[in-house]
Amino acid sequence: MRRLDPPQIGTREAFRMCISARISLPMRTVLGSYELNVVIAAGEYEQACRTSTLHHLKPAAFAPPPSQKGDKDALIAMYERRMGPHHPGRPVYEEARNRKTKCPMCGVGSVRQVDHHMPKSIYPYLAAVPINLLPICSDCNFAKSDSAPTCYEEQTLHPYFDDIDEDRWLKARLITSLDDGSAYEAMPLDRPASWVIEFYVDPPFSWDSRLAGRVRHHFETFNLAQLFEDQAADELPGIELSIEEVFRDGGALGVSEYMAGLARSRARLHKNSWMVALYEALAAHDWFCSGGFRQVAAG
Repeated sequence: MRRLDPPQIGTREAFRMCISARISLPMRTVLGSYELNVVIAAGEYEQACRTSTLHHLKPAAFAPPPSQKGDKDALIAMYERRMGPHHPGRPVYEEARNRKTKCPMCGVGSVRQVDHHMPKSIYPYLAAVPINLLPICSDCNFAKSDSAPTCYEEQTLHPYFDDIDEDRWLKARLITSLDDGSAYEAMPLDRPASWVIEFYVDPPFSWDSRLAGRVRHHFETFNLAQLFEDQAADELPGIELSIEEVFRDGGALGVSEYMAGLARSRARLHKNSWMVALYEALAAHDWFCSGGFRQVAAG
């Protein structure tokens, strides 16, 4: 997960931008009557984000009464229409989407869309709240369900409020297998029947179990293990020649030091990059460093 600075546009400013033009007077009157509700809801939401208590938010407090379904639809439409192209709320949407960063939820995909951290269908007062609008890649947006957390561990990480990159929590391991599919520790010069690089969450001892559970939930929600495995499969064939040259000059120890150096270089920017986890795992694997890298790179 990548940490991002919160949007500069505040809730009240965004709300007023959305209803400032190209809207009928009756609709402006209806929406304007909810301004205070939306501002209060945004404050409660921000506090819940900072204290990781989003699962305590009651949907009824973030929506008009059930009898006012038309008002609920109008509030949701503030995002779906009032932030559309050529509408006054568009700058709010663009501020969220046009971040010069990879998707903060996976750290891999390019930002293409905007997602509601808390779904607008359940929390319509948050439909146009800037801190509830997250830049996201298409795959992560598809993977995230339109549901609300029911417990602490079900809260996916919020890039504006959660910062877990100071600790190392993402790890990887290279697993080699026999013909029958059972895992075993391949030795130098072995040719295992198959291999797989597995990414997993390994939180530090300083974390409490709830935070660890929350990070694992985020990891599973966005299918990061498979995503990172796919990235590794694309990465390794591209550096095989470099590894081969290092192996000729320095043998297995040289390859191990080379991979460890790649990990240190990547960690300077993001400690929990999939590349850091991958390179560290390979640097510590005797079979890979002793020539197994050729079989891995071949797929």
